[in-house]
Amino acid sequence: MDWRRTGSADTPAVALTLAAAFAGDPVWGVWACGDAPDRVGLLEVFWKPWIDAGLKHEGFLMAPDASVVSGWVPPGVHETDEADEAAIEAVTLQLFGERAPLLLEAYGLFEANRPTEPHWYLSLLATHPAHRGQGLGMRMVADLLEPIDAAHQPVYLESTNPANDARYASVGFAPHGSFTLPQGPTVTTMWRAAR
Repeated sequence: MDWRRTGSADTPAVALTLAAAFAGDPVWGVWACGDAPDRVGLLEVFWKPWIDAGLKHEGFLMAPDASVVSGWVPPGVHETDEADEAAIEAVTLQLFGERAPLLLEAYGLFEANRPTEPHWYLSLLATHPAHRGQGLGMRMVADLLEPIDAAHQPVYLESTNPANDARYASVGFAPHGSFTLPQGPTVTTMWRAAR
C-alpha cells in the first residue's frame, strides 16, 4: 500500500477515521463516552488535539483515502508537550463533563505503564468501519515495522480491545502487562522486541 505522512489538511479525515473506528472500542468508545448519543461526533472533536500533537513529529500516517490511519511516536520523543496536554485537558473537560476526571486519570495510567527502555510507540491504529475485514490495518503495521526492524528497535502499544490482541500477535507483539482504568475495563500492554 502507498502509505503517506499526514499534514494539517488531513486532520478532519484522520479524526473521522479514528472516531468511526473507536466508537465501539471498549475504552475510547464505550467507557469514555458513556451514554453519549453521538460517539462518532464526540470522538471527532476528541482526537483532534492528539492528532495535532502527532503532527509535530510527523507521527501520523494514512492510506490515501484515510481508510487506515496510525500514530507513531519515535524513541526519545514524548507523545505530547505542555501545550498539547493543555489542549487535551481542555477538550476532555469540554466534551466529557462529569466523566472528565476519569479520563484525565486514565491518561496518567497510560503514561505510567509505558516502558522506560527506548522504543517506538504505536499510539493509535484505526481502520474505518467501511474498510474492516481486509487486513489493511495489519498490513500498514507490518509495512511500517520494516524500517524499525532494520534499525533493531522495539515497539510498544496498548490494546484497548481484546479482539485486537491476536491481530497484534500476528505481527510479533506479545503481552507485556495490563492496567485497569478507573471504573472501567482493563488495557493490555504489548511489546515487540527488537529484531
